[in-house]
Amino acid sequence: MALDEYLYGKIANFFKKRKRAELEASNHAVKLDEIKQRLTIFARAVTGEPIDIYHAEREGGYKNNNFFLPVIYTELETYEQNLSFYLFRVLYLSVQKNLNINWHEGQEHPIGQSRAEALKASRKIKKVLFKEFPITEKIHQELHLHYKAKATEKIPVDYTYLYGKWMRNVKEENQKDKLKNFNDKAKKAIKEEIKTILKANPVEEIITIEVDKKQQEDYVMTHNFEKIDTAEEHEGGWRDFDGEDELDKHSKALEELNMKYTVRVDDTVHSVYQADFVENITVSESAEINTENYCIPYDEWDYSKRAYKEAFCKLYPKKIKENNVAYYKKTMRDNASTLLGLRKMLTNLNNKYQQQRRQPQGEEFDIDALTDLYSDVHSGHTPSENIYLSKRKKEKDVSILMLLDISLSSDGYAANNRVIDVEKQVSILFGEILNEFHVDFSIDCFYSKTRNYATYLTLKEFDDDWNKAKYKIGAVEPEGYTRIGTALRHSGTLLDKRNTKNKWVVLISDGKPNDYDKYEGKYGINDVKQALRELNERNINSYALAIEANAKYYLPQMFGVNHYEILTTPVELLQSLTKLYEKIKFQS
Repeated sequence: MALDEYLYGKIANFFKKRKRAELEASNHAVKLDEIKQRLTIFARAVTGEPIDIYHAEREGGYKNNNFFLPVIYTELETYEQNLSFYLFRVLYLSVQKNLNINWHEGQEHPIGQSRAEALKASRKIKKVLFKEFPITEKIHQELHLHYKAKATEKIPVDYTYLYGKWMRNVKEENQKDKLKNFNDKAKKAIKEEIKTILKANPVEEIITIEVDKKQQEDYVMTHNFEKIDTAEEHEGGWRDFDGEDELDKHSKALEELNMKYTVRVDDTVHSVYQADFVENITVSESAEINTENYCIPYDEWDYSKRAYKEAFCKLYPKKIKENNVAYYKKTMRDNASTLLGLRKMLTNLNNKYQQQRRQPQGEEFDIDALTDLYSDVHSGHTPSENIYLSKRKKEKDVSILMLLDISLSSDGYAANNRVIDVEKQVSILFGEILNEFHVDFSIDCFYSKTRNYATYLTLKEFDDDWNKAKYKIGAVEPEGYTRIGTALRHSGTLLDKRNTKNKWVVLISDGKPNDYDKYEGKYGINDVKQALRELNERNINSYALAIEANAKYYLPQMFGVNHYEILTTPVELLQSLTKLYEKIKFQS
């Protein structure tokens, strides 16, 4: 790069960063990220749907169960006024969604026409909005006057930030294509470390395209030298996916890159350009995988048809062979005091006496049993002699299956703790205690790569020797996706084989079902709910522990109240498991 180009690039980037910093530093600016959680809960309460909120490229709109809103808003003079803009937009989009006003499958939607249609439909939407939510009329009037005052002879009035634009809704049942970008790499763990992660610009629509191997082989590099920093968008050509980590080098060029076109492949990468968007209903169906490995077919629940897809998923049970003795020893060394405290708590719990009713002997009379005895005597029936209360230790008649989600999302961080490490450390520490108290337990984990390749990895079977199994936990690494329903069904199958009365599946996950094929949003959530109903019908209890703040949007829908907790550290997780163990012990 020539000296003048270098200097120009530095100056341009300086002014761009300063302008962005001034905008964000404004004391009346409202950033979507700061209020996103509250808005999401609010939108779900108003619509009754599992709404997700994402950054908009500009004015935004809604698509299926996704609301797109501006990244930051600073138009009005005070923070409260700018906050009211987001309140108005969420309620407006909620009413628009309930009225089903949007582009639909097969309709063309050029951006200019999308904004014009949104403006045209605003009168109908506002009529319902002001009636259902009277407060929005005052907010709308203030915003309307503001944008009208901004207009000049050269710049016409622009209401697009008030009414957004129309976006395209897509029906799930219309997705019939097969994913072809799939190879045998899906069966192997990703060993290469991801070194660089950058956040992408907002993106509202994803178009997934197939790899053209022929064009990739014939690729000749071309450049358009209109910018100092360039990054090519897809224009029909193909180049090889080398997986090299050059993301940081191209970060400035990527600031202006449109991420509309994507391709799904299994090639290893060393960097991630992360766009906060889930297009959960335009993902194609997966193609069949040819494999001779032993697999177990499982049904999957289709909530839209209220019926099972029989033998829809293939689950491959495996046992891990690798050991990581160093990880186990480090975990025990770093958490010695935590383990000691946990041991004391559970020792007290196990030595705790519980009152047993209707016993043949004891310290006190059981009033209920005496009442029954009196009734039996006066009615001429032979009474039971079990009329005493007795305090004694209750025998453990319980099986606990700890199910760890080791999908790639577990490679992230929560409260500065790597999620997969929290899961592994807790499994080791809790396993130590359960083994000491001779509790029947198993530790398993799962990941998936479409419905055709769900992997269920056993770290410790119920009858395995803990002193051998404990070294395997440290060898687990994140891979694949999160098809929770299939893993829960297999866990139920394993628990069915235990002779204990009290059976539990304890799921440790980020709580969000997703997969490489169509297993996200409402479809995935309802499949998990159905899998939990199946467990409940077989008297298998379930509980979820999440290590991710966004799980609050998903776990309540699947597990219900009092059947989950959201935690971020090993200590919190262990304390929660201790409370859960108390609940399990005295329920048995």
